[in-house]
Amino acid sequence: MEWEIYKEKVLIKEVTVENGKIKLISEKTDRGVGVRVISDGRVGFASGSDEKRVMEKALEISKISEESLSSFAFPEKIKKVKTFDKRVNQIDESDLKDFGEILAQDNVASAQFSVEIVEREIRNSNGIDLRECESYISVMVEAIYDKGSAYEFQDARRLFDPEPFVERALELAKIDSKAEKLESGFYTVILSPIAIDQLLSNTLYPAFYYENIKRGRSRINEIKELSKVSLIDNPLIDFGLNSCSFDDEGVASRKTVLVEKGVVKGYLSDLKGEKSTGNGFRDGYDSYPSTAPTNIVIEFEEKGEPEGIYIHSFIGSHTSNYVSGDFSVEIMNAVHDGKGIKGAMIYGNIYEFLNKISHIGREKRQVGFTLTPEIVFENVRIL
Repeated sequence: MEWEIYKEKVLIKEVTVENGKIKLISEKTDRGVGVRVISDGRVGFASGSDEKRVMEKALEISKISEESLSSFAFPEKIKKVKTFDKRVNQIDESDLKDFGEILAQDNVASAQFSVEIVEREIRNSNGIDLRECESYISVMVEAIYDKGSAYEFQDARRLFDPEPFVERALELAKIDSKAEKLESGFYTVILSPIAIDQLLSNTLYPAFYYENIKRGRSRINEIKELSKVSLIDNPLIDFGLNSCSFDDEGVASRKTVLVEKGVVKGYLSDLKGEKSTGNGFRDGYDSYPSTAPTNIVIEFEEKGEPEGIYIHSFIGSHTSNYVSGDFSVEIMNAVHDGKGIKGAMIYGNIYEFLNKISHIGREKRQVGFTLTPEIVFENVRIL
């Protein structure tokens, strides 16, 4: 029998604002253990607070499990990456109140500022014994102005000033209050990093998962047409939002080139794949690991100043079909010649859509899995 023990402790400190006033300042800690065992090729998984009982439960489940795995991770050289901002240790209730007062402005319907300290540990019967501490800082702002609304957010590993994101949400809400319908047609559009991550996370990234490729649920062979786009999954960026020295299965992190100037070079996989790329992650100690990206860096040869219809975000990207690449999304907080746009939609296929890239901006921002500047697309049909 092989075994794997994953422990996690999460400390969350946060301040919540509603209707321009501080509503709650709180602190909470969650901890637990997730155990997997391989017995006769079958995998049993259980989670809880008592390691011994969880181990027994996992072994019991393995007897009836249909999940299979040949082996857990083996020790290998780990490259240490910076994932923790020590300043978060000093944040107390007074600091949270100060952050809350920055968020508590007129026309802010709701907002939240939080810091998380995550300690994770993984051991297994093959000799893996790893620990890492990570910090997460997050701000979310929803603003309302007359009949207009907007939201803005930012997640990072290091402390940052939340005020610019409050100002941006208020600015977009004010523009949205006077939004007008746009005549249907073909336009040059600028996607913000938020919109890019929303779209690619639900259409393109799953196409690089080994399991989807193996089962015929991927069309990445069509990326050969994208002669200038490069995608690199890089978990080794110091203070990258999803950077790590090892994944949640104990596999060493490594940079994976997915696409190089339009040519497919790699895939992402956890231990269930032919060979793990160090992309097995969990949503917490009580979840089973699955394939996910870390920091996907988007590169493109042509750079310049973005001009066109600015699109801040989308609604409905989660309904996209990653197998076919088809999507249909509603535009949110779009701006054309200084005026807001309402009731507009974009639909298409991600593989065709990416061929419309004209150039990219120069300043990168990480949102979710994606580290990218604004991207300009030409000849995009808006309804």
